[in-house]
Amino acid sequence: MDRFTLLSKRKIKQIFPLDFYGEDGSWRFILRAYRPEEVLDAMYWRAYISCHRKEFDLLHLATDKFNYKYNYSASDVSELHLGAVGSPMRVNMMGPIVSVSTLLAYLAEKRSDKTASASSQTTDDGLGQLQVKPS
Repeated sequence: MDRFTLLSKRKIKQIFPLDFYGEDGSWRFILRAYRPEEVLDAMYWRAYISCHRKEFDLLHLATDKFNYKYNYSASDVSELHLGAVGSPMRVNMMGPIVSVSTLLAYLAEKRSDKTASASSQTTDDGLGQLQVKPS
């Protein structure tokens, strides 16, 4: 093992875990990559989840949480009804941290359930057509 290989392995250990922050309005989340192979997946899913937030329940997939402060400004008129008029409001919030491996396992399980239910429906439909006899 030469010294460059040793040096690169040492750098990789210092970099990971690597966090990718995503947000949708005032809501924020982190996708955490623990290995170099997960970085591209983390980047993709961070962008996808930011745009399709309603499709994912990251709170139940979370392995940890992080705190952040959100400044509600005058541009968020619909969200300022609780604060004094004209003054910005700082709110302490908590966001989920989801590991990429957990997210990918959840998506694989969801996909296998969907294909299993689709195949059982086609099987049932096929049996139903075979059992129907004209009188």
